[in-house]
Amino acid sequence: MNPFKYGCVVAGENFCPRPELERQLKEFAKSGQNLVVQGARRMGKTSLVKHAMSSIKGMKLIYVDLYGVRTLAEFCERVMHGVAKATDEMSFLKKALQFAFRLRPVIAVDPRDGSTTISVDARAAAEPNSLHAVLDTLEKLAGDGKSCVVFDEFQDILQLENARGVLAEMRSTIQFQADIPYFFMGSLRNEMMSIFDDMDSPFYKSALTFSVGEIDRVEFSRFITARFEIGNRRISQLVVARILDFADGVSGDVQELCEALWETSADGAEISLDGMSAALDLIFSRELGGYGAIYERLTAGQSAVLRALAGNPSARPYSFEFVSQVGMPTSSIRRIMSRLADSRIIYSAGGTCRFSNPFFREWLLRR
Repeated sequence: MNPFKYGCVVAGENFCPRPELERQLKEFAKSGQNLVVQGARRMGKTSLVKHAMSSIKGMKLIYVDLYGVRTLAEFCERVMHGVAKATDEMSFLKKALQFAFRLRPVIAVDPRDGSTTISVDARAAAEPNSLHAVLDTLEKLAGDGKSCVVFDEFQDILQLENARGVLAEMRSTIQFQADIPYFFMGSLRNEMMSIFDDMDSPFYKSALTFSVGEIDRVEFSRFITARFEIGNRRISQLVVARILDFADGVSGDVQELCEALWETSADGAEISLDGMSAALDLIFSRELGGYGAIYERLTAGQSAVLRALAGNPSARPYSFEFVSQVGMPTSSIRRIMSRLADSRIIYSAGGTCRFSNPFFREWLLRR
């Protein structure tokens, strides 16, 4: 069985230890400290937080995924779903039903995996007082000092109608819940900053910032080497370094490339740099439809800018050299860069621009 996992939350032997970050997260959770957990996409934030909280005896994790949330009713449904997933204790679930009675909740079974969930009445959840009912439920359930509430992809709450009002009510309630640690996780730095660093935002300076960056290269190298050894495959530190460089140290991308390297190699083989090409071809074949769809939506100007960035990852997009290379004025490049960032194709990092997906970058170079 392929020992590398990506695109999902990992735990146990599939999780690469990050002892210092785990220690800090546990200390913050025990002290009830609210955190803004920031990091680029696929950096392993969710796996890290879940792993750290699972190691605290008696700690319940109320995990709420807000990715793509669009309505207040959907927000309420996501929160109650997180409550149900936090435990299989019927006493806890019954309390949740009592506290959230305004939403007319019902314990149900998720047909996808057979797990317990809580559904709410869509009309009741759409009413103005539904948000207060949900937050009140969280306070009563998690106010025992043994629960941590995690809002993942928190920046997507900005997509709600009257997002500012929703944030204001959340802030006015959460600020009095001193015993409950709230972790607000997000992968879009600019949008998270607009929530927590903008003086006009209700959540301004309401939580400490906790950054999740690359896994320590030495630790990650050991992990990668050990995982390949499980299947009687050998890999040199030179190849491991190339993998980490290609993926910019992003753990999810590293795992995806390693998974493909495993699939394209034989038992007892030595993973070489030459094997990278076959592994990338496998990834391209899996993602061809998605990459093609992205490329077809690009304008000629966007395509030119992306190709220039792909060919020179350290390029400064507004420098004289870059402007000369793409052959368009700086004002046009700024508009294009903004649209590409809004589409989540690229993001800023240390004055340069990176591709959100390094495999798409490589695919562009090969066209």
